[in-house]
Amino acid sequence: MVYVLRLANGDCIVTAARDDREAREIARQIGREPGDEIVSTRRLPQFCVRLSPAESGSLDINAWEDATLDNLLANEYPVLNQAIHAANGAKFMAAPESGRPLIEQLREAYEKNTEIIREGIREEQHRLMPAQPVGAESMRARKMATT
Repeated sequence: MVYVLRLANGDCIVTAARDDREAREIARQIGREPGDEIVSTRRLPQFCVRLSPAESGSLDINAWEDATLDNLLANEYPVLNQAIHAANGAKFMAAPESGRPLIEQLREAYEKNTEIIREGIREEQHRLMPAQPVGAESMRARKMATT
């Protein structure tokens, strides 16, 4: 069986295991950081990705099967899923303004649309994080700031 484990920091781990307990055990081996608590575990009804070799010697996800991606977004990332639907449903651009280059207007419209999704990502990354005292900073945030 394939399980998806949602972490408090917004990441997910996908693993094959016999049951929920074994999925959690396997997930402990992936090198999580302190504060990356597992907040949910769920069996996936199906899972399919296409992997491609990368020049780094690793594997990149080349494509997701639509039902797999839809399932993960709807269940593990509902805020991001709503943002994607909002961005896709928003009018991309008003009628072009004469006197302004069209490419500039298209870039502005694209950036506005992309910001809807970025905000969904930011909200999703913090949705399940435990409340931190004012001024507290996560270990991951400090690490990212120093790299």
